[in-house]
Amino acid sequence: MSASLTGFEWTLLRRDRRAWWALLCLGALVLIAFAVDLAAIADANAAKADIARAERGRWLGQGEKDPHSAAHYSIFAFKPTSPLAALDLGVEPFVGQTVWLEAHVQNDMLYRPQGEASALQRAGLSSPASLLIGFAPLVAFLLAFTAVAMDRERGTLRLALGAALRPREIVASKAAAIWLALVWVLVVPVTAVAAIATAALGALDATAALRLVLWAAAMAVYLGVLTALGLAVSMLAGSVRGALAVLFGLWIAFGLALPRWANSAVESAQPLPSTQTVKQQLLDEAPSYWTAEDAKKHQATLLAKYGAKDPADLRVDLRGAELDLSERHSHEVFDRVLGGFYDRVVAQDRAYAMLGWLSPTAAMQSLSPMLAGSDFVHHRRFIDGAERYRRALVNRMNQDVMAHPTGEGGAKHTNDASLWAQIPEFHHPAPSLSANWRHTAPAAAALLAWSLAALALLALAARRLRP
Repeated sequence: MSASLTGFEWTLLRRDRRAWWALLCLGALVLIAFAVDLAAIADANAAKADIARAERGRWLGQGEKDPHSAAHYSIFAFKPTSPLAALDLGVEPFVGQTVWLEAHVQNDMLYRPQGEASALQRAGLSSPASLLIGFAPLVAFLLAFTAVAMDRERGTLRLALGAALRPREIVASKAAAIWLALVWVLVVPVTAVAAIATAALGALDATAALRLVLWAAAMAVYLGVLTALGLAVSMLAGSVRGALAVLFGLWIAFGLALPRWANSAVESAQPLPSTQTVKQQLLDEAPSYWTAEDAKKHQATLLAKYGAKDPADLRVDLRGAELDLSERHSHEVFDRVLGGFYDRVVAQDRAYAMLGWLSPTAAMQSLSPMLAGSDFVHHRRFIDGAERYRRALVNRMNQDVMAHPTGEGGAKHTNDASLWAQIPEFHHPAPSLSANWRHTAPAAAALLAWSLAALALLALAARRLRP
């Protein structure tokens, strides 16, 4: 393959205005989608930071009170969204952005952006990744159809083969020209803009840079698969109409039919319980308040634990010990019930990633949000981090109650800002890429397998190339 031959093929592509303008329009839409999503993420992050500072001030300024009451007063924790999520929103529009951290309860997350989404966003066409994954196959197939099928129809392919050029060189130059056009118009601009914007927002560290590079590389591989498949089909088809029909059918199969079938298959094989079922189980196994019978039984347990025959003989405050016992019991229930539910969601995502072998589109749908930091695994890490913070806060408050026995009929112990300040501010560090990679490794392997299969099919088509 020579650079001059690739340049000639590039020139031919640009002369076909229909295919070229379709490519440019898709590239423009990708940049517009990124700009809109980035602006929304930046505004939301700024608002979260402002409210988090106000929440910290409210916590420190709550005045003197019973420490357990302070655990109920508590604070909101806010999830920061990575600017790279503007490349692929993933689950971000559908999951909450903040959670109320209070005693006895692991609350649901609040504020789902999808509730305020526009009609275009609700259609799932609001992120660069959704546009690229959904419509790049159509543009790539159109470019491949133009480069091969139309050349055959006009007779230029016969002239090229008659000029003593090897078919492999012709095919390689066409593939390189189409792939470079796709990458330079669809991937390079949005990647460069994402790098500049992330740096401007102060979020471009080594991890973010690696994520961005890997996202661009994965998208380039995906476009390479589409290029190879489009050229191979165009060369193997017996006619122009046949090539166009097969390519259009592949777009429907890869982008629409197979991903939806894979999603349905995963939901059927690994169904999730309803939200109401999970909430009811939590209420049954970890109620916020004990019955009188439960309280009597747990009081006996605590007396035996501390070697006392009467509550007045306890070295700790009985009420504080009961509150601490209740909290630690609920921790086990939350880990088993809610943790089990989240494990099943992650298992669904992993199963869908494994079905990327059916379609390169399905593989990229799993890989892209993981690299952008917007898949459910990343979201769950925030849930787990916020829950650890809640437990540490509530346990510290209960320990202070336990450490100050009031005796039967005594006034409740109170504390002030000296105790509240012992609780550090909540921070959610960005998860490392390696911590989440194993969940989407099957999708990466599937995309690599698709690239090898597409190249093999293209090589076969090149050997069978005829005018």
